[in-house]
Order: sequence, then structure tokens, then C-alpha cells
Amino acid sequence: MSTNGTMEQASSTLTRQTAHRLQQISTIEVPPKLKEKVNLAVLDYLGAVASGLQSPWSSQVIKYARSRKGAHEAHAWGLQDDISAETAAFVNSLLAHSAIRDDMHLKSNSHIGSIIISASLALAQRDGWTGEQLLRGIIGGYEASALLGVAVQQSKRYNRHMRPSGIIGAFGAAGAAIAATNANEDVAINALAFAANSASGFNEWAWAGGLEIYTEMGSASQAGIVAFDLARAGLQCSETLIEGRAGLFAAFNATEGEHLFNRGLEGEIGTGIMDVQFKPVPGCNYAQTPLAVALKIAQNHDLSRGIAGPFTTVQQTKMSIQFGVCAVLIHKNVSEEVFSKFGSEEITSLASQCSVEELKEYAQSFSEGRQPARVELELKGGETIKQELPDVPWLDSKAVVDRFYSDTKGVLGSQKSQKELVRLFEGLSNLQECSQIWGSFKGTEAQKA
Repeated sequence: MSTNGTMEQASSTLTRQTAHRLQQISTIEVPPKLKEKVNLAVLDYLGAVASGLQSPWSSQVIKYARSRKGAHEAHAWGLQDDISAETAAFVNSLLAHSAIRDDMHLKSNSHIGSIIISASLALAQRDGWTGEQLLRGIIGGYEASALLGVAVQQSKRYNRHMRPSGIIGAFGAAGAAIAATNANEDVAINALAFAANSASGFNEWAWAGGLEIYTEMGSASQAGIVAFDLARAGLQCSETLIEGRAGLFAAFNATEGEHLFNRGLEGEIGTGIMDVQFKPVPGCNYAQTPLAVALKIAQNHDLSRGIAGPFTTVQQTKMSIQFGVCAVLIHKNVSEEVFSKFGSEEITSLASQCSVEELKEYAQSFSEGRQPARVELELKGGETIKQELPDVPWLDSKAVVDRFYSDTKGVLGSQKSQKELVRLFEGLSNLQECSQIWGSFKGTEAQKA
């Protein structure tokens, strides 16, 4: 079977074409590079969830999960007892994004893993998937998310008040279910359409500092499961919901969406997850390179002579390049503790004297998927320090695994449990059932719960 979208007719709807692509993912021989990337994505996700359990609002999230009535179907982090798959996906996705250090798909400007892996794990436990199904589901979820995300994000006039992850998350979560189960065409098309109809999430959090930045991820993961279940029950949704006259692209003013989506379908299967990068530090994607540059300056220069030069929430500090750079220069590290110092007069005073400038020479790099940055620092004595990087120093495979061990130590307990999870996900395609995974998750009740 072909591993690209060239089999499709131009007149076919985008939901139908996506359904066919996901059916391909259900049946092709999965190459080693995709298996390895899935393993890394899951380990990075688990570390992100563990970090999320340390967030100030984690106890409130767990309280919400306990209040939900439903079947005991899937594991939610911070709880001993299983809860409904939909609520588990919501809770786990929210927690995985809480440190804002989950994986990054640049072309769609989205955090796919938190949404897709949460939904996939919940469905795998509820419906008794094999490891092979879980593997294919995760690949399919990233694929569907990326197809829609790139089509929206790369449309020059799309409405940027809408959050990319919220637009594509349910579509990807439904895609994961379709790829894992090799759902028939009717179920697949309707599930994708219902999921696309759930696209939502505004960017007001960036201005007001609300926690919806995290709940948007949970809502998307949950909605993807609901969309799949609706389709399996036989409900029908408009097949042209994405590209139709009053569909998703029209609503978000993604005028180039259909063309970009079709172009994505021509690519190699697995591009969605292969294009994902792993952040080196918690915080906004666009702050990654400036923070890395600032860290180099702080580590390599004596700043004791002083630098010439109101945040109220952690999410604001993580989105601010000025705050992040100044905090790193002062404290010489990038950590959750540093970002929690939003009340620091020393940092905010220095940040108020910073300016951010867009350099024309960097424009081409950004269009090619790189994110260069330069930091210029003027010391009180008149000396100027300049440092730059050509791109984000994304984590490689070893660094992802090392961070998994570091981040999950307090959650999984023993290194034996950590190594067992690494072993299970490395051999995911060989698991006849995934119960060993859930067994490793048990006993992760949050300390503050």
C-alpha cells in the first residue's frame, strides 16, 4: 500500500482523505524511526505530566477529577482509582501542559503530545488495545493534528485570537482512535467531522493570565474521544465540515487551508510525529532560544557589576521573553522555581528596561522552521556582551530520556519502575495487552492530593 496521499481524488472531502490516510497508518509496516519517535514522545509526555503534578493548581484539578461520576475506565495521574476515559484524558492532558514544556510541532504552532497521548492512553485502557494499536494510534493522532494544524496556522489571514492546539486537538485525538482501531470509513469520517466541530480555545489567557491555557488542552483531548464514540454509535456529521462554505476554514479565515491540507496529504506518512521537537526549558516556544542565549551569557560572564536596566502568574512569566531572559541572567538557571518569582522586584525592574526587536535577517530562518535569537547586554561599566544562537537547542534522544528519569523520580518512585516503563514503550508493538503499563502507573497519588 502506498504511504502517501496521492491515491486520493482532488474532489474528495478532507475528512474522507484523512480517514483513508489513517486507515493506511492502521495497516502499513511501521518503520523503526517512527517507533523510536513514539517512544520518545511518550517518555517526554510522562515527564511533562509529572511536572504538572507539581503545579500550584494540580490539587484543584485532582479535586475536579474526583467529583466526576462515571465508569472506572482509565487512569488519571494523581488518583488511585480509575475514572471515565473522557475525564482521564481531560485531566492528564491538562497536567501534561501545566509546565508548558510539552513537545512542540512548529509548523502548526501546537503542543500535540499532551492531547493525543492522553486520549490514546485512556482509550487503550478502556477498550483493551494492544501495544501495536497504541503505537499506531499515537502516530495517527499526530498525523491528523499536523495536517489540520499546518493548514490553519500557515494560512496568512487565519484568526490568531484562536489557539492552534485547541483548534486541532480533538481532530487529532479522534484520528488516534481511528488509526488504532482501523475504523471503517463511515465511522472515521463522522468522527473526524464531529471532532473538527469541537475546535475552540481563545488566546485571552496571554493577556489576562487565566488557567484556560491548560484546560483547552484537556477539553480537546476529551472532545476527540466523544467524537469517536458518537461516530461509533452511528451519528452523522457534515463531511465537508472542514472546507465547506460555513466550515472550519471559513470560520477561522484560513483562506489557504484547503490547499495546504492537500499539500500535507502528499507527504510521507509519519511526518506529523517526526516533525515534533522537544523543548529544552519550560516556557513559550518563542522564548526558548532567547532563554538559552541568556543562560550562556550568565554561565560564561561575570555579571556581578550589575546590568543597566507586574507579573502576577506563572503562565505570564513563561510567556514573557523579557521576564525569562532577565530571570535567567540573575539566577543563572532555567527552572520552575525561577518562573515562580513573578513577584520579584529585581527581575521585573530589569525586565521593564528590556526591549524586543524583530531582526530582518532572522525572517528567512523563521520561514524555514528555525528560531534564531540574539541577546545584547549592556553592563553598568559600559561593556556590551552579545550572544546568539541559530536555533532552539532542542533536546536529542538521550536528553529526553534523561529528563524523563529526572522528572518522574518523585512520581514513579523507584528507578526500577522508571526502567520498566522505558522497556515497555521501547517494545510497545510487541505488547499483546497494555495492562503492564497501567500497573506501572498505579501508586502515583500526588503528594498534595
